[in-house]
Amino acid sequence: MPPKRRDVLKATGGTVALGAGAAGMDEALAEDIDRAREVRQQQQQADVDVLASYWAHAGDVKPFTGREWSPWDLENRVEMLAEVGFTGIGLYHADIQHMVEAEGRTLEGIGQTIRDAGIDTIELEFLVNWLLPEDDPRRQAEEETRQLLLDAAEAMDARHIKIGNINGYPVETDALADRFATFCEEAAAVDTLVGMEILPPDPNSQTLDQALEWVSGPENGGLFLDTWHITNIETIDYDDVAALSPEDITAVEIDDGFTDTGRGGFVENTVNMRRVPGYGDFDVQGFVDACREAGFAGPWGNEILSEEYRRRGMESAYTHTYEGALSVLGDAGADTDDGDDDGTEEPTGTPEETPEGTETPGTEPPNGTETGTPNGTETGTPDGTPTGTPDGTPTGTPTETPE
Repeated sequence: MPPKRRDVLKATGGTVALGAGAAGMDEALAEDIDRAREVRQQQQQADVDVLASYWAHAGDVKPFTGREWSPWDLENRVEMLAEVGFTGIGLYHADIQHMVEAEGRTLEGIGQTIRDAGIDTIELEFLVNWLLPEDDPRRQAEEETRQLLLDAAEAMDARHIKIGNINGYPVETDALADRFATFCEEAAAVDTLVGMEILPPDPNSQTLDQALEWVSGPENGGLFLDTWHITNIETIDYDDVAALSPEDITAVEIDDGFTDTGRGGFVENTVNMRRVPGYGDFDVQGFVDACREAGFAGPWGNEILSEEYRRRGMESAYTHTYEGALSVLGDAGADTDDGDDDGTEEPTGTPEETPEGTETPGTEPPNGTETGTPNGTETGTPDGTPTGTPDGTPTGTPTETPE
């Protein structure tokens, strides 16, 4: 098991029953599996840590639509992820809460199930109101989730917790630095890193230098970089990423997409149009190379969100994602993107269509002030759902856009 503690990480950065996932198995499953296994043989289990971010392994569940916990059993998920080749897993607060409250699991038991499957790295997410004043009702309503993530980090020996400014609150730099440092201090008490995700709606992080003004203080805090978001911020490029230092980066996620979808806005595309690396027109290889030049060595998360992906069965989805990750992370890249008839989703220059009748989130990133309620999207609030997010959020609570 690779070292996971922050002094190292900040410096370096059986087939199972499918259960509910079987019904969604697509016709390309056998080819997906064969190809992924061939890639792994060529790589001889590539010397990279590949993490399945929550939305990459959750199955047919859509962000911010009332149900955010996975319909698939945890044991099946982690065993299949390990079988495919993943070394890490991401857990979302709603899924954790559901497993505790509805399934009677303990946080320690969840962590043990993951370790027993052979998965060593655990990521936890997501906080959105941490940067508001302590007396703000929206931050107070999120305290339950905040404490859950900290408790889970300690019980599961999680590597890091992901947070961000999804709602686009403009906050003064000194206040941001203080509130970020406060949460990092709480995370340090449970020996966990904090990754502050760079997001297009965040007015405080429109350049990496701007973000580092308030993120770079705590030893266990740093940036969380996602190919999707970096590509969608015009004021950040891969040269900026390559110029970072290893201690600046807590975690990285890779995914693909289309620079011009010809439809919708940022929120809709973020929820429905992400692709596995190699199946869009983003320069994912360039992003990975930039992160490596900055000194980041993994683990490499994979956050895949699309209507097509949610239709896949468990084994099909996991093998497809792992194959795409290896295509940009290892020497097998030339072997995994040859365009031959492999039975997997074919790369294309145009995005797939979202099925008719699919619920569509709002299309404009929210705006707002530190104390005011931003103009939101139609994606639903993170609070007040049966997913374990805190109840009692006042009317006007800002809505989340997906991380």
